Amino acid sequence: MYFLDWAETKGELPTTAVQNWRTASVKVLEIEDDWQDVNVVDFDLDAHLRRFETLRRTAYTTGSLGAYKSRARTGIEMYRAWESGSPNWRPKIVPRGAAKAGSKKSSNPTPPSPGPAVDLVPKGEVGGYVPHHTALIEYQLALRPGVRALLTLPEMLTKSEAVRIIRFVRGLAIIDRDEEIDDQLMITTGEASAE
Repeated sequence: MYFLDWAETKGELPTTAVQNWRTASVKVLEIEDDWQDVNVVDFDLDAHLRRFETLRRTAYTTGSLGAYKSRARTGIEMYRAWESGSPNWRPKIVPRGAAKAGSKKSSNPTPPSPGPAVDLVPKGEVGGYVPHHTALIEYQLALRPGVRALLTLPEMLTKSEAVRIIRFVRGLAIIDRDEEIDDQLMITTGEASAE
């Protein structure tokens, strides 16, 4: 799912399409116990989609099952192509107007063509930043009784990156009223500087 998050954030793919592919991929993959650890590059996609259909056929309509399978296949195959370094990893997208035009009834016996497929990045233009695959480690941090935070950080974290993370997290903190009063007392008594 990190790939789809990246593609959406960097504007490599349209947000609505990415959301559909992500939702479908999660639904299809979560039939596995540790679905987030599934290596989608190496597993048998067709067999997995058949298992998904068998396990979820009572939970979804036939149309929904078909949509989930199709969207998951698109998302996973797109990732496989991107991972292999293919410059054509982006799927061809048919503009909405062209798809609707093909569904209108016409007296013309030959059906209208759906229009040309559109590549999301024009030829000759370089796509956005492609991240290198850094090994990540998950850390559990006990914040207070009953509350744990999960941090996913690069295996090799530099000091400047750590300082940046500290500043970011510090900016997320809400002000506890008791802490604010203690800080003010320390400043007025001279125990702390007023920064």
